[in-house]
Amino acid sequence: MNIRKAATTFAVGLALCGGLLAGARAETLKIGVIAPLTGGGAPWGLVAAEAPKILAAEINAEGGLDVRGKKYQVEVITYDDQYKAADAVAAYDRLVNQDGVKYMIIMTSAATMALKQSVEDDEVVALTSAATAKAIDSNSRYMFRLYRTPDDCTPSFIAWMKDNIKERRVVVLNPNDETGWDQTWLSEKLFKANGFEVLGHELFERAQKDFEPLLTKIIGMQPELIDLGASSPATAGLIVRQARELGYKGRFVKISGPSSKEIVAAAGKEAAEGLISLLYVDPTKAGYQRIAAAYKDAVGQDPNEMIVTFYDATNVLLHAIQRAGDVRDTGKVAAAFAQALPMPSIQGDELTLGGKATSGVDQQIMTVDYIGIIRNGEPVVVGKAN
Repeated sequence: MNIRKAATTFAVGLALCGGLLAGARAETLKIGVIAPLTGGGAPWGLVAAEAPKILAAEINAEGGLDVRGKKYQVEVITYDDQYKAADAVAAYDRLVNQDGVKYMIIMTSAATMALKQSVEDDEVVALTSAATAKAIDSNSRYMFRLYRTPDDCTPSFIAWMKDNIKERRVVVLNPNDETGWDQTWLSEKLFKANGFEVLGHELFERAQKDFEPLLTKIIGMQPELIDLGASSPATAGLIVRQARELGYKGRFVKISGPSSKEIVAAAGKEAAEGLISLLYVDPTKAGYQRIAAAYKDAVGQDPNEMIVTFYDATNVLLHAIQRAGDVRDTGKVAAAFAQALPMPSIQGDELTLGGKATSGVDQQIMTVDYIGIIRNGEPVVVGKAN
């Protein structure tokens, strides 16, 4: 069977167990997801968990995943790490030692860095959405990044801003963690290289809710732009709302981690108007609309747009398993990523294998990103961050 050509997910583990299908013995591929299903990162974590379930339901409805003539039912197991490295380690141990997982997707940078060596030692094929450049290096064999990193898309994103907006005075705001540190360094460097005046940068804790003192300091610098960096979706919206309440009249930009709809929901249409954001989707594409509708049917709300990357990455993983022809040999599956790609994404863009320029090894699914501006409460695509 040919899987629909698409791709993505987060902490995914694949295990084998017995099951009955249509009266005959069939084996099950268990896909485990490690992601923040609660807290500020939940909009991303929930789509990381649900996207592989949507793909699994499609595959199972057609009889299962065909690997050299043998059918496998796909089952998804999810664990909440609450954006904490310790909880991610506990989830990983459970997936590997109790659930028998040999394939997984790990969402956050903190979790990925905590599990990086275990993945290699245990020969677990893992897909990560970690933004940190340290997640993949020349020694990585089993860890794959499931989309382009900020190092790949931020240069063209800021170059687009240079040519298309008049604001030049910027303050960079990021979470105080691995993701935020990397994003701050990268954004400051690229803003300066493109002629922007960087007035300073600030870091905050992921659990923070009251930003008034921090924003009072930032507004005092008189920025024309506040870069929300890698802030979680709900947190980014909270920052926008509190900044407007304090009288900030300038523009916001969200360079890393898509969250346009969540920002509008938390801040209001008027407060979010004009925000420039990295987008993982073109909302007009039929492929995105299909899986977004499936997510809404299952969860009761619209998905964060990162759902496309998790759906696509899961699909790439399953294609690699088919190419390898052996679900038990993770070494063969890891090597088969080069055979599974290139392939089209759920939106029709071409997914390729790359990453050597930034990490020293081709262990990354090279996705296509868009640039959007919030207009009347909705993200409108105005370009691509290629």
